[in-house]
Parts: sequence; structure tokens; C-alpha cells
Amino acid sequence: MSYLVLARKWRPQTFEEVIGQLHVTKTLQNALRNNCVAHALLFSGPRGTGKTSVARILAKALNCESGPAPHPCNKCGICREITAGSSIDVQEIDGASNRGIDEIRQLRENIQFLPTRCSYRIYIIDEVHMLTKEAFNALLKTLEEPPPHVYFIFATTESEKIPATINSRCQHYEFRRLCTAELADHLSSIVRAEDMGLQQDAILLLAREAEGSVRDGLSLLDQVAAYGAASLKEVCEVLGIVETQVLKELAVAILESDIARALKLIDDVYSFGGNIQKFIADLVFFFRNLVVLKNLKLDSAVPLLDFSREDAKEFSPLVSKYSAHSLFQVLDALIKGQEAICRSTTPKLSLEMLAIRLCSIKEVVGIDDLLGKVDKLLSSAGIEEENLSEGPAKEINTSATINPATVAPKKCSPEAWTDFVDSVKEQHPVLGSLLTCCKAIEIKNNGDLIQLKCRSGIQHDMLCEVDHQQSLRELTKKFFKRATDVVIEEICDNDDAGAAGKTFSLRDELIQSPLVKEAVKVFHAQISDVRIFSNRGQKCDMKGVI
Repeated sequence: MSYLVLARKWRPQTFEEVIGQLHVTKTLQNALRNNCVAHALLFSGPRGTGKTSVARILAKALNCESGPAPHPCNKCGICREITAGSSIDVQEIDGASNRGIDEIRQLRENIQFLPTRCSYRIYIIDEVHMLTKEAFNALLKTLEEPPPHVYFIFATTESEKIPATINSRCQHYEFRRLCTAELADHLSSIVRAEDMGLQQDAILLLAREAEGSVRDGLSLLDQVAAYGAASLKEVCEVLGIVETQVLKELAVAILESDIARALKLIDDVYSFGGNIQKFIADLVFFFRNLVVLKNLKLDSAVPLLDFSREDAKEFSPLVSKYSAHSLFQVLDALIKGQEAICRSTTPKLSLEMLAIRLCSIKEVVGIDDLLGKVDKLLSSAGIEEENLSEGPAKEINTSATINPATVAPKKCSPEAWTDFVDSVKEQHPVLGSLLTCCKAIEIKNNGDLIQLKCRSGIQHDMLCEVDHQQSLRELTKKFFKRATDVVIEEICDNDDAGAAGKTFSLRDELIQSPLVKEAVKVFHAQISDVRIFSNRGQKCDMKGVI
């Protein structure tokens, strides 16, 4: 006798043996009990969830010698014939190969004849969405007023392709995809019955790979049994699946910005013969599980995860090291990169580039954390919101970046200023010539402030123009590697000296204010630039770098 695959051997023969579709089986059993089964039914749902199996069970329940009954006996001759697929009165038709109008016309002629042995003639049309438009139209009248001895059961994986005119003439039952835990329990019972000795973590992996399809799960189990696999490692080898531990190691490498380790793991998967598109899909779902684990408590998260409670406990320390925002940022980047990798002609290279970009992502601070620091800042400084409006209008804008590259600033001195002016002449000849017109310079506050004195006239007016002021700020910052204020003071011919001016006093007052000091402390910042606009009501724009 030829070998009977597990998907056929363990095909459910009663409504009670169907797993995960109680909403369908209970409704059909009640309809049988009350003798109110609809003459046309549409079963839709993912592959391998039991659509045709339930159709066969319903055919037996309607035609059983002790029926119609909600529990077919599976012992009488009619039940055995339907189970074997040899019943003349129960026909299974493949909608893909019998999709034309001629086949439907032949079917309409045949249904006029009474059943041979059974009580009812039953037509099960699988993948009914494959029928042509003309074939569907030919069915309309028959579905609306069928002979009393005929039942139609349609099955499809793409219910959206069924015309509304057909759908409205049927009772529609939607079959659901099984969750990983439910399918794993079903596979475990079969493993025990078949005495396979497969470990539970390997069974859980098979359930995850089946993606809610019972038939796919049993087909994978058949393949594993033929190999003789028992451990998770052996199952991964025979099915060409990347182990969860590899996904964890790659996740750690990405989160810790270890580019070398990430590229090595990707290369190992590629050398092993792994499918890159499948690998990136597994990585996306792994990070999805980490995000769920981060945002939910363990008991709430486990039913939503594709790994066991023990694995969830193992991954918890990894999740606790990073913020939810960081994990979500990586997941979002992976989802966006997955589509490009699936379209790429060089998927390995695309995945490597994506991994490098992911390793470059720094730890993200959530807005709630930042707002908490702001609250701490205001409370520590003892400044109420209404007090911020008192005194001169000072607008502070603090922007931060993480882990900046630090460059030693250049000391500002009269000699360095001369070198600076020479460099300006090369880059900006007009501004350079204006700087040479300045009569004197004063360097204050350890080089943070340079005060230029210029005679009244066109040179002074040009230096004070907005464009020249902006260029001067950028050039000094680039040359001295630090934010430096350059103040232009207008002097008369007999006034070679002057006070530092109100500008410097306001800048110094702002830097020494309690709010700014506390901001530097809370955000671990340093002041990199201070801009004061006296013609805008003493507004100040301060930028800090953490």
C-alpha cells in the first residue's frame, strides 16, 4: 500500500475534529439539527484551514443513513464512499480546470436528475473564484431556485473575486487562520500519536512556518519525519530555516551598532543557502515580537508571540536594554527595506546595506522622556511658566544631537584673527576687504566674543548687513572650530575705544541665567552658539549640543 501523507491521514472526519473553526462547525451542526441548511454555501479563507474538509463532513451529515444529523456515523456505506471520494452523488469539481460556461451548462443539466444512492446531490466547487464571468452568470438562476435535492458548496481563497450576485445567493462562512499556539498544540498531539519524538521548540517552529495553515503544518511535519529530525537545529537544517538564535544575534548586532558582526551573520546565512527574502521577513517578525514584548507584560505578550514563554523570558533582558522608540524605529526601517530587498536583483547586497544603515541608528529618546526632562528643568530652576514672559523677550531654542564628533577649538588671538582675515579674503573677497577696514579688535570671554571697531561710513554699514553677518558667523565657526560672536561697533574718528556694549551684557546675562544653567545640566549640553538680535526686541536664539 502506498504511503498516506499526514495531511490526508489526519484529515478531520467529523465536525468535532475540525480545529479553530468552531464558529463554522457549530452553526452548521445547529442548521442540521433544525433542518435548515442553506442550499448554497460559500466557504472562504486561507489555504489549509479546512474548507473542503468541512464541505465533505457536511455532505456526509446530509446523506448519512442515520441522518441528516449533526454527527455523521462514518460507518455506513454512504459515509465511507464520501470519505473515499467515490460517491456518485457527491462531486468535487476543480474550479480552475472547469471554469468555462460549457462545464457549467453540463452541470445544470445533470442536477435535474435525482440522486442515485444518497438523499441529496452535492456539488463541491473548489477555487470557485476561477470561474469565468459567463460561467458565474450561468449559475445565477440555478442558485436562486435549485432543485430540492441539490446543495452547492463553494470554496475559495479569494472571496473578493466572487461576484456580488453569487455571494448574495449563498450563506457565507469565513474560515480563520489558526494562531501559532493552537496549531502547535494540534501538531504536538499528532507527533505523540505518530511517536516521532520531536522536541516542543521544533514543533513551535513548524507551527510558525505554517502561517496558520493546518495542511502546510502537516506537510512540513511529513518532511521533518522523513529526515528523522528531532531537535530544533535538525528541523532548521532540513527546512532551510534560520534559527531564532541567529535572528537574536543579528538583532543584538544591529542594536549595538556592531556592523562587522551583522555583516558576518548575513554572510553565514547566505553561505548556508538561506533565502534572503525569507530571512528578512523572519527578521521583521522577530523585531515585531520584540516590540510587542517591550510594550506588554510577559503574560499578555506570550499569546501574541511566535516563541515560547521560555524564549520570551530569554529575550526580556535584551528588550529591557533599549527604549520602545528605538525598537520601533528599527522595525519601521526593516519593513520599508523589506520591499526593496524583495525587488532587488542583488538581495544579499541590499540586506547588507540595510544592516549598515540600521547599525548607524542611534538610541532614540522618546518625547515623553524629553518632556519629563523639561519638567525637571523648570522645577529645578524654580521658574514658573508665567515668569518666562517677564523681562526682555528671550526665545531659547535648544536642539540636540547624540554622540557628536568633537573637534578641538582653535584659540582666538590677534595673530589667529589675522590668519582668519587672510582666509576670508580667499573665500569671500568683499567681506575680507571690509574686515581689513576695522581699526581695532578686542577678544573677550576666552574667545567667545570678538569686538570689531569700525569707523562710521559705508564699510560699517556693509559689515552690519544681514548677509555679511551670517557669512561672518559661519566663517568664524568653521575657522575657529567654535561658535564665536562677532560684534561690529561704530566709532567716530576721535573715539578709538568703547565699552563692550549692551550686546555683550545681554549675552553674558543669558548664559548665566538659572534656566540655561539647569538646561545644560539636565540635557548634558554645552552651548555652541548664541545669537542676539537687538532689532527684534532682544530675542535670543541659543543652540546646544549634547
